[in-house]
Amino acid sequence: MSRYTFDKAYMVHVLGWGNGYAELQRDAGNQILGIWPRNPYKTRPHRLSADLRLEAQPWRPFPVMLRAGDMVYRTTDGAEEMDHADLGSENGVARIIPKEDMLHLPGLSFDGRIGQDVVWLARQVLGLALATEKFGAKYFANFARPGGILELPAQKLEDREQSKRSWMEAQGGENAHRVAVLPPGAKFTPMSNKPNESQMTETEEKQGIKIASLFHLPPRVIGLGKVTSRSNSEQEGQEIMTYALAPWLAGLKAEYKRKCFPHPGVGSRPKNRFFVDFDTTQLERASAADRESFYGSGRQWGYLNTNDVRAYEKLNPIEEDWAEDYWMPINMTLTETPIDPTKQAAGSGKSGETDPEPGGDDEDPVSARYVVHYSRLFRDAFGRIVTREKRDSKAIAAVFGPALFSIRDGLFDLAALQMRFKGAAGAESDRFVAEYMGALAIRAADWTAEQAEKTASAELRRAIRALSVAAYREAASLKAKTIVPAGSEGEDDAD
Repeated sequence: MSRYTFDKAYMVHVLGWGNGYAELQRDAGNQILGIWPRNPYKTRPHRLSADLRLEAQPWRPFPVMLRAGDMVYRTTDGAEEMDHADLGSENGVARIIPKEDMLHLPGLSFDGRIGQDVVWLARQVLGLALATEKFGAKYFANFARPGGILELPAQKLEDREQSKRSWMEAQGGENAHRVAVLPPGAKFTPMSNKPNESQMTETEEKQGIKIASLFHLPPRVIGLGKVTSRSNSEQEGQEIMTYALAPWLAGLKAEYKRKCFPHPGVGSRPKNRFFVDFDTTQLERASAADRESFYGSGRQWGYLNTNDVRAYEKLNPIEEDWAEDYWMPINMTLTETPIDPTKQAAGSGKSGETDPEPGGDDEDPVSARYVVHYSRLFRDAFGRIVTREKRDSKAIAAVFGPALFSIRDGLFDLAALQMRFKGAAGAESDRFVAEYMGALAIRAADWTAEQAEKTASAELRRAIRALSVAAYREAASLKAKTIVPAGSEGEDDAD
Protein backbone atom coordinates (compact mmCIF):
# COMPACT_ATOMS: atom_id res chain seq x y z
CA MET A 1 0.00 0.00 0.00
CA SER A 2 1.05 3.59 -0.51
CA ARG A 3 2.21 5.92 2.24
CA TYR A 4 -1.01 7.90 1.86
CA THR A 5 -3.19 4.82 2.34
CA PHE A 6 -1.17 3.63 5.32
CA ASP A 7 -1.32 7.00 7.07
CA LYS A 8 -5.09 7.24 6.66
CA ALA A 9 -5.72 3.70 7.94
CA TYR A 10 -3.30 4.12 10.84
CA MET A 11 -4.82 7.41 12.04
CA VAL A 12 -8.37 6.04 11.69
CA HIS A 13 -7.33 3.27 14.08
CA VAL A 14 -5.78 5.76 16.49
CA LEU A 15 -8.70 8.20 16.48
CA GLY A 16 -11.46 5.60 16.41
CA TRP A 17 -10.16 2.75 18.56
CA GLY A 18 -7.68 4.75 20.62
CA ASN A 19 -4.75 2.58 19.45
CA GLY A 20 -2.76 2.38 16.25
CA TYR A 21 -0.72 -0.76 15.55
CA ALA A 22 1.67 -1.31 12.62
CA GLU A 23 3.97 -4.33 12.28
CA LEU A 24 7.50 -3.90 10.92
CA GLN A 25 8.52 -6.52 8.36
CA ARG A 26 12.26 -7.24 8.37
CA ASP A 27 14.72 -9.15 6.19
CA ALA A 28 17.47 -11.53 7.28
CA GLY A 29 19.74 -8.53 7.95
CA ASN A 30 17.18 -7.03 10.36
CA GLN A 31 16.47 -4.18 7.92
CA ILE A 32 12.89 -2.95 7.62
CA LEU A 33 11.19 -3.99 4.37
CA GLY A 34 7.65 -2.83 5.02
CA ILE A 35 5.17 -1.47 7.55
CA TRP A 36 1.76 -3.16 7.82
CA PRO A 37 -1.21 -1.85 9.83
CA ARG A 38 -2.76 -4.32 12.26
CA ASN A 39 -6.40 -4.33 13.31
CA PRO A 40 -6.65 -2.75 16.79
CA TYR A 41 -9.67 -4.96 17.55
CA LYS A 42 -7.44 -8.03 17.17
CA THR A 43 -4.21 -6.71 18.72
CA ARG A 44 -3.27 -6.11 22.36
CA PRO A 45 -0.06 -5.43 24.30
CA HIS A 46 0.99 -8.22 26.62
CA ARG A 47 3.81 -8.74 29.14
CA LEU A 48 5.53 -12.12 29.17
CA SER A 49 5.53 -14.12 32.38
CA ALA A 50 8.25 -16.51 31.17
CA ASP A 51 11.06 -16.65 28.61
CA LEU A 52 9.91 -17.23 25.04
CA ARG A 53 11.70 -18.09 21.81
CA LEU A 54 10.12 -16.99 18.54
CA GLU A 55 11.17 -19.14 15.63
CA ALA A 56 11.98 -17.77 12.20
CA GLN A 57 8.97 -16.85 10.07
CA PRO A 58 8.61 -15.73 6.43
CA TRP A 59 7.96 -12.15 7.55
CA ARG A 60 10.85 -12.32 10.07
CA PRO A 61 13.47 -14.80 8.79
CA PHE A 62 15.44 -15.08 12.05
CA PRO A 63 14.66 -16.31 15.57
CA VAL A 64 14.10 -13.90 18.49
CA MET A 65 14.69 -14.66 22.15
CA LEU A 66 12.39 -12.81 24.57
CA ARG A 67 12.84 -12.61 28.33
CA ALA A 68 10.25 -12.74 31.07
CA GLY A 69 8.81 -9.29 31.68
CA ASP A 70 9.34 -8.10 28.09
CA MET A 71 6.50 -6.26 26.42
CA VAL A 72 5.11 -8.03 23.34
CA TYR A 73 1.97 -7.77 21.21
CA ARG A 74 -0.54 -10.56 20.62
CA THR A 75 -2.59 -10.43 17.44
CA THR A 76 -4.83 -12.69 15.38
CA ASP A 77 -4.43 -10.46 12.34
CA GLY A 78 -2.63 -12.77 9.89
CA ALA A 79 0.58 -11.92 8.15
CA GLU A 80 -0.15 -13.61 4.81
CA GLU A 81 -3.92 -14.12 4.48
CA MET A 82 -7.08 -12.48 5.79
CA ASP A 83 -7.94 -13.57 9.32
CA HIS A 84 -11.36 -12.60 10.67
CA ALA A 85 -10.87 -14.26 14.03
CA ASP A 86 -11.29 -12.23 17.18
CA LEU A 87 -8.39 -11.94 19.63
CA GLY A 88 -10.39 -13.72 22.32
CA SER A 89 -11.89 -16.31 20.02
CA GLU A 90 -10.89 -19.96 20.35
CA ASN A 91 -10.63 -20.24 16.56
CA GLY A 92 -8.11 -17.44 16.26
CA VAL A 93 -4.41 -18.34 16.38
CA ALA A 94 -2.63 -15.48 18.16
CA ARG A 95 0.84 -14.48 16.99
CA ILE A 96 3.46 -12.88 19.24
CA ILE A 97 5.19 -9.76 17.90
CA PRO A 98 8.22 -8.28 19.74
CA LYS A 99 7.85 -4.68 20.82
CA GLU A 100 10.74 -3.70 18.52
CA ASP A 101 8.65 -4.81 15.53
CA MET A 102 5.44 -2.98 16.42
CA LEU A 103 4.68 0.72 16.03
CA HIS A 104 2.12 1.49 18.72
CA LEU A 105 0.55 4.91 19.13
CA PRO A 106 -1.99 4.96 21.98
CA GLY A 107 -4.49 7.72 22.58
CA LEU A 108 -5.92 8.57 26.00
CA SER A 109 -4.44 5.90 28.28
CA PHE A 110 -4.76 5.15 31.98
CA ASP A 111 -1.76 2.79 32.22
CA GLY A 112 0.48 3.98 29.35
CA ARG A 113 0.14 0.64 27.54
CA ILE A 114 -3.25 0.72 25.81
CA GLY A 115 -5.42 3.64 24.76
CA GLN A 116 -9.08 3.96 25.53
CA ASP A 117 -11.73 3.40 22.86
CA VAL A 118 -12.85 6.86 21.74
CA VAL A 119 -16.16 5.63 20.33
CA TRP A 120 -16.99 3.84 23.58
CA LEU A 121 -16.08 6.80 25.78
CA ALA A 122 -18.14 9.17 23.62
CA ARG A 123 -20.99 6.75 22.94
CA GLN A 124 -23.62 9.10 24.36
CA VAL A 125 -22.46 12.03 22.25
CA LEU A 126 -22.30 9.92 19.10
CA GLY A 127 -25.59 8.17 19.92
CA LEU A 128 -27.47 11.45 20.25
CA ALA A 129 -26.07 12.66 16.95
CA LEU A 130 -27.15 9.41 15.22
CA ALA A 131 -30.59 9.58 16.81
CA THR A 132 -31.03 13.16 15.57
CA GLU A 133 -30.05 12.10 12.06
CA LYS A 134 -32.45 9.14 12.19
CA PHE A 135 -35.30 11.34 13.38
CA GLY A 136 -34.73 13.77 10.53
CA ALA A 137 -34.49 10.94 8.00
CA LYS A 138 -37.78 9.37 9.14
CA TYR A 139 -39.52 12.73 9.33
CA PHE A 140 -38.69 13.67 5.76
CA ALA A 141 -39.20 10.09 4.55
CA ASN A 142 -42.85 10.60 5.53
CA PHE A 143 -42.92 13.84 3.51
CA ALA A 144 -42.67 15.92 6.69
CA ARG A 145 -46.14 14.83 7.72
CA PRO A 146 -46.63 14.10 11.41
CA GLY A 147 -48.24 10.91 12.68
CA GLY A 148 -51.51 10.83 14.53
CA ILE A 149 -54.35 8.84 16.06
CA LEU A 150 -57.07 7.25 13.92
CA GLU A 151 -60.33 6.97 15.88
CA LEU A 152 -62.88 4.41 14.64
CA PRO A 153 -66.26 3.22 15.91
CA ALA A 154 -66.32 0.19 18.18
CA GLN A 155 -64.82 -2.74 16.29
CA LYS A 156 -63.40 -6.13 16.97
CA LEU A 157 -59.65 -6.47 17.33
CA GLU A 158 -59.28 -8.09 13.92
CA ASP A 159 -61.27 -5.29 12.28
CA ARG A 160 -59.17 -2.58 13.99
CA GLU A 161 -55.92 -4.13 12.70
CA GLN A 162 -57.37 -4.38 9.22
CA SER A 163 -58.44 -0.71 9.32
CA LYS A 164 -54.93 0.30 10.46
CA ARG A 165 -53.28 -1.59 7.62
CA SER A 166 -55.69 -0.10 5.10
CA TRP A 167 -54.95 3.42 6.35
CA MET A 168 -51.18 2.90 6.19
CA GLU A 169 -51.38 1.51 2.67
CA ALA A 170 -53.61 4.38 1.53
CA GLN A 171 -51.68 7.25 3.21
CA GLY A 172 -48.17 5.96 3.95
CA GLY A 173 -44.96 6.29 1.90
CA GLU A 174 -45.50 7.36 -1.70
CA ASN A 175 -49.25 7.69 -1.10
CA ALA A 176 -48.80 10.63 1.27
CA HIS A 177 -50.73 13.80 0.54
CA ARG A 178 -53.53 11.92 -1.22
CA VAL A 179 -57.17 12.57 -0.39
CA ALA A 180 -58.35 10.34 2.45
CA VAL A 181 -61.92 9.09 2.75
CA LEU A 182 -62.92 8.05 6.25
CA PRO A 183 -65.86 5.77 7.05
CA PRO A 184 -68.75 7.16 9.09
CA GLY A 185 -67.76 7.75 12.71
CA ALA A 186 -63.97 7.73 11.98
CA LYS A 187 -61.75 10.63 13.01
CA PHE A 188 -58.00 11.35 12.43
CA THR A 189 -56.16 13.51 15.00
CA PRO A 190 -52.57 14.60 14.07
CA MET A 191 -50.18 14.04 16.94
CA SER A 192 -46.41 14.54 16.57
CA ASN A 193 -43.49 16.65 17.77
CA LYS A 194 -42.25 19.12 15.16
CA PRO A 195 -38.48 19.41 14.48
CA ASN A 196 -38.39 23.12 15.28
CA GLU A 197 -40.06 22.46 18.62
CA SER A 198 -37.37 19.87 19.40
CA GLN A 199 -34.61 22.33 18.36
CA MET A 200 -33.32 19.78 15.88
CA THR A 201 -31.00 22.23 14.10
CA GLU A 202 -29.48 23.47 17.34
CA THR A 203 -29.05 19.89 18.57
CA GLU A 204 -27.25 18.86 15.38
CA GLU A 205 -24.88 21.83 15.62
CA LYS A 206 -24.19 21.24 19.32
CA GLN A 207 -23.39 17.57 18.76
CA GLY A 208 -21.15 18.44 15.84
CA ILE A 209 -19.16 20.81 18.04
CA LYS A 210 -18.87 18.15 20.75
CA ILE A 211 -17.62 15.56 18.28
CA ALA A 212 -15.09 18.04 16.87
CA SER A 213 -13.88 18.79 20.40
CA LEU A 214 -13.07 15.10 20.90
CA PHE A 215 -10.32 15.53 18.31
CA HIS A 216 -9.39 19.14 19.25
CA LEU A 217 -10.69 20.46 15.94
CA PRO A 218 -12.07 24.00 15.61
CA PRO A 219 -15.78 23.85 14.69
CA ARG A 220 -15.08 25.88 11.55
CA VAL A 221 -13.17 22.97 10.06
CA ILE A 222 -16.33 20.83 9.90
CA GLY A 223 -18.50 23.67 8.67
CA LEU A 224 -19.88 24.91 11.99
CA GLY A 225 -19.57 28.26 13.65
CA LYS A 226 -18.67 31.49 11.90
CA VAL A 227 -17.62 31.48 8.27
CA THR A 228 -13.86 31.87 7.89
CA SER A 229 -12.65 34.64 5.61
CA ARG A 230 -9.60 34.27 3.45
CA SER A 231 -7.74 36.90 5.47
CA ASN A 232 -7.38 34.57 8.48
CA SER A 233 -6.91 31.21 6.74
CA GLU A 234 -3.26 31.13 7.82
CA GLN A 235 -4.22 31.62 11.47
CA GLU A 236 -6.82 28.87 11.14
CA GLY A 237 -4.19 26.52 9.72
CA GLN A 238 -1.86 27.34 12.60
CA GLU A 239 -4.67 26.68 15.07
CA ILE A 240 -5.35 23.25 13.55
CA MET A 241 -1.64 22.49 13.56
CA THR A 242 -1.11 23.59 17.17
CA TYR A 243 -4.08 21.94 18.85
CA ALA A 244 -5.16 19.06 16.58
CA LEU A 245 -2.12 17.78 14.66
CA ALA A 246 0.99 18.70 16.67
CA PRO A 247 0.36 16.28 19.60
CA TRP A 248 -0.21 13.34 17.25
CA LEU A 249 2.72 14.25 15.01
CA ALA A 250 4.99 14.43 18.07
CA GLY A 251 3.88 10.95 19.13
CA LEU A 252 4.37 9.56 15.62
CA LYS A 253 7.85 11.04 15.31
CA ALA A 254 8.90 9.66 18.68
CA GLU A 255 7.56 6.17 17.87
CA TYR A 256 9.19 6.08 14.42
CA LYS A 257 12.49 7.27 15.89
CA ARG A 258 12.33 4.71 18.70
CA LYS A 259 11.45 1.70 16.54
CA CYS A 260 12.82 2.47 13.07
CA PHE A 261 15.96 4.46 13.96
CA PRO A 262 16.96 3.37 17.49
CA HIS A 263 20.16 4.50 19.20
CA PRO A 264 22.74 1.67 19.06
CA GLY A 265 24.39 2.99 22.21
CA VAL A 266 27.86 1.79 21.19
CA GLY A 267 30.82 3.17 19.27
CA SER A 268 32.07 6.71 18.86
CA ARG A 269 28.66 7.90 17.62
CA PRO A 270 26.08 6.15 19.80
CA LYS A 271 23.16 8.27 18.55
CA ASN A 272 21.37 7.56 15.27
CA ARG A 273 21.36 10.71 13.14
CA PHE A 274 18.25 9.72 11.16
CA PHE A 275 14.75 10.76 12.18
CA VAL A 276 11.24 11.20 10.78
CA ASP A 277 9.59 14.58 10.31
CA PHE A 278 6.40 15.88 8.71
CA ASP A 279 6.25 18.79 6.31
CA THR A 280 3.37 21.00 7.44
CA THR A 281 4.30 24.12 5.48
CA GLN A 282 1.32 23.74 3.16
CA LEU A 283 -1.06 23.85 6.11
CA GLU A 284 0.60 26.94 7.58
CA ARG A 285 1.37 28.56 4.24
CA ALA A 286 1.00 32.34 4.27
CA SER A 287 -0.30 34.48 1.45
CA ALA A 288 1.94 35.48 -1.45
CA ALA A 289 2.34 39.02 -0.07
CA ASP A 290 3.31 37.77 3.41
CA ARG A 291 5.81 35.28 1.96
CA GLU A 292 7.34 37.99 -0.19
CA SER A 293 7.82 40.20 2.87
CA PHE A 294 9.38 37.35 4.87
CA TYR A 295 11.75 36.30 2.08
CA GLY A 296 12.76 39.90 1.39
CA SER A 297 13.51 40.51 5.06
CA GLY A 298 15.49 37.27 5.27
CA ARG A 299 17.60 38.13 2.24
CA GLN A 300 18.21 41.67 3.48
CA TRP A 301 19.23 40.74 7.01
CA GLY A 302 21.31 37.72 6.09
CA TYR A 303 19.38 34.78 7.56
CA LEU A 304 18.10 33.48 4.19
CA ASN A 305 19.88 32.93 0.89
CA THR A 306 18.48 32.26 -2.58
CA ASN A 307 18.33 28.50 -2.15
CA ASP A 308 16.72 28.82 1.29
CA VAL A 309 13.87 30.77 -0.31
CA ARG A 310 13.54 28.21 -3.12
CA ALA A 311 13.40 25.41 -0.57
CA TYR A 312 10.48 27.11 1.19
CA GLU A 313 8.72 27.36 -2.18
CA LYS A 314 9.40 23.67 -2.98
CA LEU A 315 11.69 24.57 -5.89
CA ASN A 316 14.95 22.89 -6.86
CA PRO A 317 18.13 24.70 -5.71
CA ILE A 318 20.29 26.70 -8.07
CA GLU A 319 23.60 24.91 -8.62
CA GLU A 320 25.68 28.07 -8.37
CA ASP A 321 27.94 29.36 -5.61
CA TRP A 322 26.20 32.73 -5.45
CA ALA A 323 22.89 31.04 -4.59
CA GLU A 324 24.42 29.93 -1.27
CA ASP A 325 25.69 33.39 -0.31
CA TYR A 326 24.15 35.36 2.55
CA TRP A 327 23.85 39.12 2.18
CA MET A 328 23.79 41.86 4.76
CA PRO A 329 23.37 45.67 4.77
CA ILE A 330 26.58 47.57 4.21
CA ASN A 331 25.95 49.79 7.22
CA MET A 332 26.04 46.87 9.67
CA THR A 333 28.80 46.09 12.15
CA LEU A 334 29.44 43.74 15.03
CA THR A 335 27.54 44.24 18.26
CA GLU A 336 30.82 44.38 20.13
CA THR A 337 31.83 47.55 18.27
CA PRO A 338 28.87 49.92 18.77
CA ILE A 339 28.43 52.96 16.58
CA ASP A 340 28.12 55.33 19.53
CA PRO A 341 31.71 55.81 20.78
CA THR A 342 30.46 56.98 24.18
CA LYS A 343 29.25 53.42 24.84
CA GLN A 344 32.53 51.69 24.04
CA ALA A 345 33.82 49.72 26.98
CA ALA A 346 37.43 49.44 27.94
CA GLY A 347 39.69 47.45 25.67
CA SER A 348 37.95 46.06 22.58
CA GLY A 349 34.46 46.82 23.80
CA LYS A 350 33.97 43.74 25.99
CA SER A 351 34.31 43.96 29.72
CA GLY A 352 37.22 42.11 31.19
CA GLU A 353 39.35 42.17 27.98
CA THR A 354 42.72 43.87 27.74
CA ASP A 355 44.17 45.71 24.77
CA PRO A 356 46.49 43.67 22.56
CA GLU A 357 50.17 44.42 22.73
CA PRO A 358 51.80 46.02 19.66
CA GLY A 359 53.06 43.31 17.33
CA GLY A 360 51.24 40.59 19.28
CA ASP A 361 49.15 37.76 17.87
CA ASP A 362 45.87 39.55 18.65
CA GLU A 363 46.77 42.74 16.72
CA ASP A 364 46.41 42.90 12.95
CA PRO A 365 49.38 44.24 10.89
CA VAL A 366 47.59 47.43 9.82
CA SER A 367 46.79 48.41 13.39
CA ALA A 368 50.33 47.57 14.46
CA ARG A 369 51.78 49.92 11.82
CA TYR A 370 49.48 52.74 12.87
CA VAL A 371 50.44 52.22 16.53
CA VAL A 372 54.12 52.51 15.60
CA HIS A 373 53.63 55.64 13.47
CA TYR A 374 51.31 57.52 15.82
CA SER A 375 52.51 56.39 19.26
CA ARG A 376 54.90 59.35 19.81
CA LEU A 377 52.33 61.85 18.52
CA PHE A 378 49.61 60.37 20.72
CA ARG A 379 51.95 60.29 23.74
CA ASP A 380 52.85 63.97 23.24
CA ALA A 381 49.16 64.92 22.97
CA PHE A 382 48.38 62.92 26.08
CA GLY A 383 51.15 64.69 28.01
CA ARG A 384 49.79 68.10 27.07
CA ILE A 385 46.28 67.20 28.19
CA VAL A 386 47.24 65.82 31.64
CA THR A 387 49.02 69.06 32.45
CA ARG A 388 45.86 71.05 31.87
CA GLU A 389 43.32 71.67 34.57
CA LYS A 390 40.46 72.00 32.06
CA ARG A 391 40.05 68.90 29.92
CA ASP A 392 36.88 69.64 27.98
CA SER A 393 35.87 68.70 24.43
CA LYS A 394 37.40 71.84 23.00
CA ALA A 395 40.81 71.07 24.50
CA ILE A 396 40.61 67.41 23.35
CA ALA A 397 39.69 68.49 19.80
CA ALA A 398 42.59 70.94 19.67
CA VAL A 399 45.17 68.42 20.92
CA PHE A 400 43.94 65.04 19.58
CA GLY A 401 41.91 66.23 16.55
CA PRO A 402 44.78 66.38 14.01
CA ALA A 403 45.99 62.89 14.96
CA LEU A 404 42.53 61.32 14.91
CA PHE A 405 41.56 62.85 11.55
CA SER A 406 44.91 61.78 10.09
CA ILE A 407 44.31 58.19 11.25
CA ARG A 408 40.78 58.32 9.82
CA ASP A 409 42.02 59.56 6.42
CA GLY A 410 44.66 56.86 6.17
CA LEU A 411 42.25 54.08 7.07
CA PHE A 412 39.63 55.41 4.64
CA ASP A 413 42.16 55.52 1.78
CA LEU A 414 43.13 51.94 2.57
CA ALA A 415 39.49 50.86 2.55
CA ALA A 416 38.82 52.66 -0.76
CA LEU A 417 41.89 50.99 -2.31
CA GLN A 418 40.71 47.55 -1.22
CA MET A 419 37.18 48.24 -2.53
CA ARG A 420 38.57 49.62 -5.81
CA PHE A 421 36.98 53.02 -5.93
CA LYS A 422 38.11 56.61 -5.51
CA GLY A 423 36.65 58.92 -2.94
CA ALA A 424 37.31 60.94 0.18
CA ALA A 425 36.07 60.66 3.74
CA GLY A 426 32.96 62.69 4.33
CA ALA A 427 30.46 63.89 6.89
CA GLU A 428 29.65 60.45 8.32
CA SER A 429 33.15 59.75 9.60
CA ASP A 430 33.62 63.42 10.55
CA ARG A 431 30.63 63.12 12.83
CA PHE A 432 31.99 59.88 14.25
CA VAL A 433 35.38 61.48 15.04
CA ALA A 434 33.65 64.40 16.76
CA GLU A 435 31.57 62.01 18.88
CA TYR A 436 34.67 59.97 19.65
CA MET A 437 36.50 63.05 20.92
CA GLY A 438 33.50 63.80 23.13
CA ALA A 439 33.84 60.36 24.69
CA LEU A 440 37.58 60.91 24.98
CA ALA A 441 36.96 64.09 26.96
CA ILE A 442 34.84 62.14 29.45
CA ARG A 443 37.59 59.58 30.01
CA ALA A 444 40.26 62.29 30.19
CA ALA A 445 38.98 63.35 33.61
CA ASP A 446 40.52 60.19 35.10
CA TRP A 447 43.90 60.39 33.36
CA THR A 448 47.02 60.80 35.50
CA ALA A 449 50.67 61.47 34.64
CA GLU A 450 51.77 58.32 36.49
CA GLN A 451 49.83 56.09 34.03
CA ALA A 452 50.69 58.15 30.96
CA GLU A 453 52.51 55.49 28.91
CA LYS A 454 49.98 52.73 29.52
CA THR A 455 46.91 54.92 29.10
CA ALA A 456 48.18 56.64 25.93
CA SER A 457 48.99 53.27 24.33
CA ALA A 458 45.55 51.84 25.21
CA GLU A 459 43.72 54.94 23.94
CA LEU A 460 45.66 54.90 20.66
CA ARG A 461 44.79 51.28 19.89
CA ARG A 462 41.18 51.88 20.86
CA ALA A 463 41.01 54.88 18.54
CA ILE A 464 42.52 52.89 15.65
CA ARG A 465 39.95 50.11 16.05
CA ALA A 466 36.99 52.51 16.30
CA LEU A 467 38.13 54.68 13.39
CA SER A 468 38.80 51.59 11.26
CA VAL A 469 35.19 50.48 11.66
CA ALA A 470 33.89 53.96 10.85
CA ALA A 471 36.18 54.37 7.83
CA TYR A 472 35.32 50.99 6.30
CA ARG A 473 31.63 51.51 6.91
CA GLU A 474 31.67 54.90 5.20
CA ALA A 475 33.77 53.57 2.32
CA ALA A 476 31.31 50.72 1.71
CA SER A 477 28.39 53.13 1.79
CA LEU A 478 30.05 55.50 -0.69
CA LYS A 479 30.98 52.66 -3.04
CA ALA A 480 27.38 51.47 -3.11
CA LYS A 481 26.24 54.98 -4.07
CA THR A 482 28.88 55.39 -6.77
CA ILE A 483 27.25 55.56 -10.20
CA VAL A 484 30.37 54.84 -12.28
CA PRO A 485 32.41 51.93 -10.87
CA ALA A 486 36.18 52.13 -10.68
CA GLY A 487 36.58 49.43 -13.35
CA SER A 488 35.06 51.71 -16.05
CA GLU A 489 37.84 54.31 -15.83
CA GLY A 490 40.66 54.44 -18.32
CA GLU A 491 43.46 53.16 -16.08
CA ASP A 492 41.40 50.09 -15.09
CA ASP A 493 40.38 49.31 -18.69
CA ALA A 494 43.97 48.44 -19.48
CA ASP A 495 44.01 45.61 -16.93
